Order: sequence, then structure tokens, then C-alpha cells
Amino acid sequence: MTAQLDDRLFEALKGEMVPKFLATQDEAGVPNVVPVISIEPYDRQTLIFGNFLMAKTEANLKKNPKVSVTFITESLFGATIRGQFQGFQKVGAYADQISSGSFIRYNAYTGIRNAGSIKITDISEVFQLSKLDVLSGNLFSKFHLGPGRKHAQNQPVMHPLVMKKFGLIPAVKVMAFPDDQGFPWAVPVMSIQPAAPDVLVFRKKPMEPYLKNLRDRARVAACVITMEPVAFQVKGEYRDLGDKQGAIILNRAYHASPPFVGKEILPKK
Repeated sequence: MTAQLDDRLFEALKGEMVPKFLATQDEAGVPNVVPVISIEPYDRQTLIFGNFLMAKTEANLKKNPKVSVTFITESLFGATIRGQFQGFQKVGAYADQISSGSFIRYNAYTGIRNAGSIKITDISEVFQLSKLDVLSGNLFSKFHLGPGRKHAQNQPVMHPLVMKKFGLIPAVKVMAFPDDQGFPWAVPVMSIQPAAPDVLVFRKKPMEPYLKNLRDRARVAACVITMEPVAFQVKGEYRDLGDKQGAIILNRAYHASPPFVGKEILPKK
């Protein structure tokens, strides 16, 4: 099964500064989601990306080719794309196109090893958020931390800096979890807020349709990228807090931006 990018999606994914995230999962079904800004369309049915500082993602891809890509533009437009990873190419058209982008040419950290390709199999309904959606969602989460805090295990999983970044409103926050087709489904959830050093909470609205396969006790990864840009990823287990809210009970935190991509952030003893 294949799907094709329409003009609006194609142009959005060409944006070199559009936040784009690649979700994979390991053999045990644990999702991993990281920003991969180099993702771009090669044609209407193929996405390509540069492989650099992606050790965990690369390891997952060798075991499981099912992936998803999500993005959200400055105007808060986006979608989630399922696909099958096709492999890496050291030379050829994919590598040439990725290497020619200014993000690769002028970034000291991003000399690529090779270029990966993804065959698009499915594209979600597009979403269009408003600034009010983002603001109201974050304020709702900030003022409804109590239900999430009840699940805290008093573990210092998130460094105060990580908590601070997840607490920012001008930041892109994405969740990934296994969906009903066995893919690691990734979706922006801009309302994520820290409730404790080991708990994140979020308002489900207006992303409920994109969270319909999120089950209680599911393994979840969440990633935040800020304007600096600095990115962090955390992992844990989902708790359903009712119709309006959910929480992630965390057990790991990682750097997700250069130069420490993939390095675990260990709690201070």
C-alpha cells in the first residue's frame, strides 16, 4: 500500500527549518522519537533523511522497518506519515539531494554518513492548530497537575533543565507510542507539561483523534525541541487520567540534540 503527498504536505516537508520527527521502535516495542530536521520529500511517495548522530534510531531500523514521521509548521499545520524504511544509501540520488541542502552544508555537526529512505504507506488527516489551542492546552495542563502527581514515584528522572524545556510554551512537543498497526505512531502534543521529575501530563484536546490508539500502560516516548535549538527525549509508560487528560510516568531521559544525541541523562546521586 502506498500513499502520496499532496502539494501542501510536499511543500511543508521541504521546509529546512520545519520541526520534523522520526519515530522508530525496538524489538520489545519501545518507541524512540527524535527530531530529524533533514527529512524531506524525494518524490510524492518517498521521504529521505540524513543519517548522522542517530545510533539508537539506526539500531531500531535494522530490527524494525516500520516508522512514522510527524511535523508541525510555524503556522501550526501538520500531519503524521506512516512508512517503511527502505535502507541507507552512501552514494546516489538520495545522498546527493540530502548533502546539497543548506542544513547539511553549513552545520558543523551534520556531516552525514549516508541517506535513508522511507516509502510512504499512509498519511493521517492533516491538523491545523491555533495559537489559542496551544496556549489553552498548556495552561490547562499547568493548572491540572494533581492527577498526574498522584502517579509520581519520586524518581529524579528529569533534570531541572529538562523539566524547564518541557514546561515552555514556545516549544514543539511530540509523543510516540505503538499504534494498532504495529507502527510507532508519532504526533505533536503541544500541551505536555511537567508535573513532577518523573511525570509529564497533557491535555488530550484537540489531538484526541490522533491519540485514539493510545492505550493505558502503553510504552511512550516524548520529545521536546526549543528555539535554541535544544532537544530532549524521555521514555516511560502512559496513564489514562480520564476524558480530558493523560500522563506519562517516566523512567529514562536522554539528550536529543548535538553534540550529545542519545546520551542518557542520569539522575544525580
